[in-house]
Amino acid sequence: MVSLKKYKKDLEKLSLDYLIFNIKYVPDIFEWAADNNKQLAEPHLPMKLVVESDDDLTMVLQSEVKEEMIADVIKNLSIRWSVKDNAVDMEKKLDTDRKRLGYCFLKEYARALQKVDGGEISEDEWVLEELEYLGYLGPEKTVD
Repeated sequence: MVSLKKYKKDLEKLSLDYLIFNIKYVPDIFEWAADNNKQLAEPHLPMKLVVESDDDLTMVLQSEVKEEMIADVIKNLSIRWSVKDNAVDMEKKLDTDRKRLGYCFLKEYARALQKVDGGEISEDEWVLEELEYLGYLGPEKTVD
């Protein structure tokens, strides 16, 4: 199991960078979505961006996720990305939980806010550019 709370500093920094001022941890994102009548954009994505009162953005995160759940997100990315560039191995490029969670966070942001036009591959491209800009794709380091 991967504890998202272990990456709290990284996730909070991403939240502030993208003007998401609230993070909410839930035990089960599927149960939360059903209880709150929300649809999950990708079934394996362990988070959901929602607008709450006063137009405040909240990223709802599943507290703990199975490694397979995050691996499935990256596997889906690899399949989509192979259409664009079959030489890049996304599983190696996003080889740590920190990088993978960063990808998941920004993917949900791009999708939920319709920040990027052009579909899944355009969203993926934007997310990877942002991860590069934020230093996620360089040597591994943590947020202070």
